[in-house]
Amino acid sequence: MSLIAIDGLGDIAYDRVKEMILSNELKAGQKIVQDKLAETLGISRTPLRNALNRLESEYLVESVPRRGVFVKQFGDREVVEIYDCRVALECMAITLFTESASDKDVETLASIFLPFVNKKGLIDNAKYSKADLQFHETIIEKCQNDFLRKLVTQANLLSCIVRIGLVRPPEETLQEHLDIIEAVKQRDTEKAEALCKVHLLKSKTLILEKLANGS
Repeated sequence: MSLIAIDGLGDIAYDRVKEMILSNELKAGQKIVQDKLAETLGISRTPLRNALNRLESEYLVESVPRRGVFVKQFGDREVVEIYDCRVALECMAITLFTESASDKDVETLASIFLPFVNKKGLIDNAKYSKADLQFHETIIEKCQNDFLRKLVTQANLLSCIVRIGLVRPPEETLQEHLDIIEAVKQRDTEKAEALCKVHLLKSKTLILEKLANGS
């Protein structure tokens, strides 16, 4: 098999395994049995190894000597570090987005949480989680700062956030998102940044409380 063919299969394996991790088909802490997974994907071990190497560089899998490759399971301390990065990068992104995003992009942002407004009963966590990711992706992608966007992409920050999951329930965070959106609509950069910071720090504080309680 040519190197080009192997690279192509590696890309396919990378996309598929990443999707399996982010959808929780491959669960945090689960050992990846490479022979079985390669068979499932219909590829050989070589392109799968290439894919796993890429995923390890993105903090989605980890190689443990003499034990194998496992789906990355973040500890609370690592989650805190991820949130520190989120606060720094996303607060800058929301400021830039509020200043420079087109009216159409602002409308897109505002539409994301509309399906959950005045919803009777409990909000579906899976659907809300997707909306939450779309909200933060939109801000990063449309902040008009390519270097910031590349920092987030290269660090795989948003995928790490997906792996962490919702730290607080939708019933608690929905209004926070709506308040941020309203500040963006008003093009109030200071308020949008302040609300975003509070939104993220509340989740970080909850994680720190878990650490302090040893849970």
